[in-house]
Amino acid sequence: MKLLYLLLWLLASPALAQEALVLRGLVLDADTHQPLPFAQVGIAGNKLGTSTNQEGRFALRVPAAYATTELEVALLGYRRYTRPLPPLPAPELRIELQSSPATLGAVAVSSSVTGIIREAVARIPRNYSTRPTRLTGFFRESDDHGAGHAYDYLSEGVLLVYKAPYQHPNDDGQVQILEARKVDLRDTLHSAPGLLQIEWSAGPFVPHRFDFVHNRAEFIQPFQFKNYQYQLTPQTTFQGRPVYVIAFGPRPGTDRANFAGELYIDEQSYAFLGAAWHRTPSGIRREHVLSFRATERAYRVAYQQYAGRWHLKSIWYNTLGSPVAGQARRHLAEFQTTAIDTAQAAPIPYPERAQYNDIFLRAPTPYDSTFWKNYTTLLPASQLQLDLLDQARQQQAEQLLAAPAPVVTEAAPSPAVTSLPARRWWQGRLRYTYGLGLLPVAAAESALGVDIAPPGSAFRAMATTEVRRRRVAASYQLGVQIELPRHLALYGLTRHALGQLAGDGWEAGLSWERHLNPRGRPVLGRLGVAYLRQSLSRDLGTFDNPDASLRLAGAELATDRLALSLQRLTDAIQPKMGLGVELSHQWQAVADLGYLWPVRTRTQLLATEQGGFFHSDSEGTLNLPASEVQLTVDGQPAMAAPWQLGRWQLSVGLLYRLGK
Repeated sequence: MKLLYLLLWLLASPALAQEALVLRGLVLDADTHQPLPFAQVGIAGNKLGTSTNQEGRFALRVPAAYATTELEVALLGYRRYTRPLPPLPAPELRIELQSSPATLGAVAVSSSVTGIIREAVARIPRNYSTRPTRLTGFFRESDDHGAGHAYDYLSEGVLLVYKAPYQHPNDDGQVQILEARKVDLRDTLHSAPGLLQIEWSAGPFVPHRFDFVHNRAEFIQPFQFKNYQYQLTPQTTFQGRPVYVIAFGPRPGTDRANFAGELYIDEQSYAFLGAAWHRTPSGIRREHVLSFRATERAYRVAYQQYAGRWHLKSIWYNTLGSPVAGQARRHLAEFQTTAIDTAQAAPIPYPERAQYNDIFLRAPTPYDSTFWKNYTTLLPASQLQLDLLDQARQQQAEQLLAAPAPVVTEAAPSPAVTSLPARRWWQGRLRYTYGLGLLPVAAAESALGVDIAPPGSAFRAMATTEVRRRRVAASYQLGVQIELPRHLALYGLTRHALGQLAGDGWEAGLSWERHLNPRGRPVLGRLGVAYLRQSLSRDLGTFDNPDASLRLAGAELATDRLALSLQRLTDAIQPKMGLGVELSHQWQAVADLGYLWPVRTRTQLLATEQGGFFHSDSEGTLNLPASEVQLTVDGQPAMAAPWQLGRWQLSVGLLYRLGK
């Protein structure tokens, strides 16, 4: 029942809030009396505002300090509507907008149309903010099955959006999730396996991703004009001013254009007022998204004027398609600016920033009903509310009907009904490690000789080779790490040394981290201790084996060819210290310096069968000294290989967090 109660509160909260002053309204076409969606509603010169939903309705929370300001409603093709705010609380305000059509006397040639766009791009620094801006806005995303009104989830949040100046299009901006709430209606009885479930990342970043003016979208880039065809269509108006409406799409004979749609440009200031566009079929193919096959991607973006500059007002993003081995679905994301701050636009501190690959559905922000009942949201459509409520009731009934009849005992506890299974214990705690390192090596330049003659066998091999002077050997490593409480972690990895003295090894240990920069990007001091085993071997060559029954150190070696190598195997304890820097919530760069305390070292002769691709090669390992093997270094008898691991080991690498 908790899920149903939360859904009821989420959908009804705009009507339940009595503490805040709420202006409710319905915006209609004055001639047809049809509701007008996407109308911009603002007070105090658009410092605070919202937009109408699909049914033309809005609910705007008015702080007491703004109770005597003016209400403004604007929409492309309609006259600007203004009036003083009525005393609040008040009944729903009925607002009728008068249409304001405008026509273009003559259709301009293509060159003049692109000239309009060039001028609009050139005037971006004049029309849009040239200093950082903070937008507070409402974000909603939902996932449904595309037909039949069956929803997987609905999630909402309040975002703080840091916008870089518009003359810096390559600055990605920042986002902070101030509040979040969700209703997860994925059916646990009939849901697809976890591998097939789609969870969308980068949702809160739609104010940056689809701000086509700030990003200089492809269709307004002059160097892309050769791929597009532009045409002026009949003009419209915005707030009583004429507006160019420019249709664009792929130029005939080319498939390099990724988008098609319409641009809206103010005729006097050449400010982009908004755009509506979609990806072309070739544009969808060029996305190369392996996990999701899209059939439609559509976008709608609008801007509003505040303090003499244009700012992002709203974004609507709709995707249709199907995941791999899954059913068709629709993903909808909406953002609505509710407040603009141009005076205190400091960057968002790193620990508070959302990150691009974060999944909004998993946002850890706790639900605070006190916050939500005093905040302006984009009203959900009535059909959405009905669909979600019906689905929640159906899911609740299925869960109750599917539950087995309880066995009545005196101490029988009441079974709990949950909407989704808990996340697995390792999700968010398991990390993969990838690294490069320098293994310390003490190797003097020498001539190496090995003579092997197992007693009673026809096999004999004599090998000579040179050992070059070495101080380090490059290596790479792969491993896993599991995070524990109290900033501890267990890890294990495999390592492969490269070069003349190659070899394999492993390492397992315990590490501890301490956050050294709590107010900024995490910088972590690292301490640890590990046990490792590492081999360094010198290849001696491949030799004929005439003895089909050869046995070496208990291993049967029956192939016609054997590969021989001499290795030094070291077991050691390694205390280490280092630093880690978080690159994102998933990735961390680390550098560690360790000191090796050898516990045991051995010299071994390795003999490996060379039997071809389909043959399972056996390997014999013979510890030296041994009677079967004569080892010489620079012509003198020796008992050990003339190299060994050094003491100081440096490694750098990356940690990837799974399931964050």
